[in-house]
Order: sequence, then structure tokens, then C-alpha cells
Amino acid sequence: MLFRRRRPLKFHQKLNHFMWPKGGWKRAIRYYVKRLLRLSGSPHSIAAGFAAGVALAMTPFIGFHYLLCFAVAFLVRGNVLAAVLGTTIGNPLTFPLIWVGTYETGSLVLGWFGQSPERLGFHDLRHKLLTESWREIWPIMEPMLVGAVPLALVLGGISYVLVYFAAQGFQSSRRHRFAVRRQALHGK
Repeated sequence: MLFRRRRPLKFHQKLNHFMWPKGGWKRAIRYYVKRLLRLSGSPHSIAAGFAAGVALAMTPFIGFHYLLCFAVAFLVRGNVLAAVLGTTIGNPLTFPLIWVGTYETGSLVLGWFGQSPERLGFHDLRHKLLTESWREIWPIMEPMLVGAVPLALVLGGISYVLVYFAAQGFQSSRRHRFAVRRQALHGK
């Protein structure tokens, strides 16, 4: 292959690069932001796709986030690549926060309607989600599904607004730079 390493990385080295990028997290985040803003499409389609991905990352359907983001991005006429980038908000580093946040929000909402699920910490939540059968985890999944809705709406709305204005500003400044270069090159 043309761009392959001479000595492939071992598993622990790949894991190390995944958990801590070579250039640091700031550089990795800046790369993904630039990649998001350089996508082709209208600011609405980029923002709608990213917001759909962020919203679906809040759901407890681990393993199905990408499939769901393809479908939802298609339905809202959003950019599918932006949806995939938005879905990466849910990753092994952020899943604990998402799970606890959705569970607590769902417990609060269900408490308003007279149902009170048992209080669980992150370790109990993680253990039950990863080891129990569907029938055993439904009492945990119900609050998580209910809690995912408000969090998805709020975070999806915030991300839509932020990405829309960022994409609009980036595209207009890019058009302006190209116009200046075209004018300097052709003398018009």
C-alpha cells in the first residue's frame, strides 16, 4: 500500500493513539471541526446532519447509532457525513456521562408521572447494561429512553444552531477569499 506504515502498530499502540491522539486532543478536535465545516452542502444540511448525529448519540442503542444516523439524516435532508461526525460525540469517553445523564433525566421525568425507578450509580448501570438479559435491563432502559428525548432535543438544537452559523460563516468567508483571488488573478 502507498500510505501504510513499514512496521504496523501493535494493538496496545493503536489503543494508546485512540485514547490519546499523537498531536493531542486540541489538535484532533480542531481537525474534526475543520472537516465538518469543509463538507459540501448548504449550512442547513450540514447542521441538520450534525444535530441528528448528536441527538442519536444520546440514545442507549449502542451499536446502532450509525445506522440510525444514516436514516435520520436522510429523513431531515441532512448531510450524512455530518451525521456520522455528530454521532462520534458518543464514544467510550463520553458514554458514562450520557448514560448517567439520560438515566437521571428519565428517572426525573418518570417520577413526575408516578413511576420511580431505582437509583443506580454508574458502576451498577454499566454492569447491568452489559451483562443482563433484555428482560432484566428493561427497568433501566425505560428511564434511559425517556431521558434521551429531552437531552437529544436540547443538545441537537444547540448543535444545530452552532454548526449552522459556523458553516455559514466559513462558507461566506471562503467565497470571499476565492473572489479576491479570482479578481487578483484575472484583473477584473
